Amino acid sequence: MTIFYAMILNLNNNQDLKEVFDALEEAFVNTGIDFFLIGAQARDHWYQKGGKTSRETRDVDFAVLVGSQEEYNQVRHYLYEHKSYQGTKDNSFVMITPGGIQVDILPFGEIEIDEAVVMAGEGLNSIKVNGFMEVYKTGTYSIELGEGRIFKVATLPAIILLKFVAYDDRPEKRMKDAGDIANIIDNFFELQSDHIYDHHADIFTAAVDNMEMEEISAIAIGQDINSIIAENYPLKARILNILDKHLALLEESRFLRNMLLTENDTIEKRAKLLQHIRDGII
Repeated sequence: MTIFYAMILNLNNNQDLKEVFDALEEAFVNTGIDFFLIGAQARDHWYQKGGKTSRETRDVDFAVLVGSQEEYNQVRHYLYEHKSYQGTKDNSFVMITPGGIQVDILPFGEIEIDEAVVMAGEGLNSIKVNGFMEVYKTGTYSIELGEGRIFKVATLPAIILLKFVAYDDRPEKRMKDAGDIANIIDNFFELQSDHIYDHHADIFTAAVDNMEMEEISAIAIGQDINSIIAENYPLKARILNILDKHLALLEESRFLRNMLLTENDTIEKRAKLLQHIRDGII
């Protein structure tokens, strides 16, 4: 387990989170269910790897590949029986650790019906999982943990893709997504410069004079998103429609307004970056 935390999330100094990841890895391995890390902890992996800080949160989000509710319940039952995790009446996809940390366990795969998952339970029992399978296939970074085990973490462009979809599904509940996307764009070049030079050299060839690093990053992010969703035409159309909607609204777009991170930030700047993401996708 030392390799797990040293290589993935550098959680050695956070005992609460270390115990959470110990418990979850044990549950997934013992139930034979594949998974990947998404959300804030996935983002924090990339930021920590690049020596950057990010908005702090202890919430943990995993996507799990399952074929039925029964298979999904195996994970929840294991955590309940062996780790004293508790469910919540408010959300069928959430469990609470003994230390009070919220863990979202989001199912996708054959359990889906029309890219949604509906569970038996109280509170929130239906979620959209558009993009999860595409990220699982081509939008994760794998690290071998030893003993033949592979741990998958969503890439930063994959995180942005999922945040676009999540915000579009529930904008009233996802107010922080726009700021998170803006922050990733602003830091992407510094965090992923080797990736950009190795896989997106065409951007520099086509770039106009005085193009900012954030603009180059936005195009690269768009190209990476396209690589993830290229074969899912409805999803690609949806992402383009999301971008077109906010680009058309400009100042009236709450999403664009929430992308403003500093007093000097402007809607025009953020709209230009969204346009570059769109250009990268197409």
